[in-house]
Amino acid sequence: MKRFPVSIIISLLVAVTFTACVSQKSAVPGVTAIRSMPESDFYQADLDIPEFADAPQLNTLISNKVNGWFDDFINAAELNRQMTVDFGQPFTFENQWKVPLNTSDCASVLLTAYQFTGGANGQEKMATFTWNKLTDSLMTLDQLLPLVLKQPNLESLATICREELTVALAAQNDADLQSMIQAGTEPVPENYDLFTISDKGLTIYFEKYQVAPGSQGSQAVLIPYLK
Repeated sequence: MKRFPVSIIISLLVAVTFTACVSQKSAVPGVTAIRSMPESDFYQADLDIPEFADAPQLNTLISNKVNGWFDDFINAAELNRQMTVDFGQPFTFENQWKVPLNTSDCASVLLTAYQFTGGANGQEKMATFTWNKLTDSLMTLDQLLPLVLKQPNLESLATICREELTVALAAQNDADLQSMIQAGTEPVPENYDLFTISDKGLTIYFEKYQVAPGSQGSQAVLIPYLK
């Protein structure tokens, strides 16, 4: 891990209608955007999947994740199909991505998606992948913590995240919000399974409702590399 410098055929599951995929250059060097916009009489979708020129196995993981989300959306939309007739508006699905880092050694990507299949609010989804191109394998949080923490454990990570979130959410005098932050940052692996790295450090992501009310959306904490 010390080697990493600090600057360190998509198959879409489409129901009812077939929509061709279009490859486009992205703003990230070495990454192509594979985009399609399938639709039917009861849904509209916008799928945008990043494809790395030198990481085919990572591409498969990313494609499977986004297509899995879309497949779940189709299943839910089918169940609630009558609602689109009642309200005269199709269900929607869209995803986005961000690549905080892409070097010859490593790639890190954040995937997000939003879907609406009825109800008061839509659903948000999030996934991350940090890929070691030298070993063709996913990197774990345990491998990355020594780069940002003198005591590389979940307890230290939780302490920093709580401090940062308390300030970011102005929770100093809000007992209820402090309680949500405390619960959502407990030092257990499932609270810290969303992370990316960039040339600035390690970013931990907290999903909507995990550490704050839904109105606050998802949250992220950047932890700089040790000097």
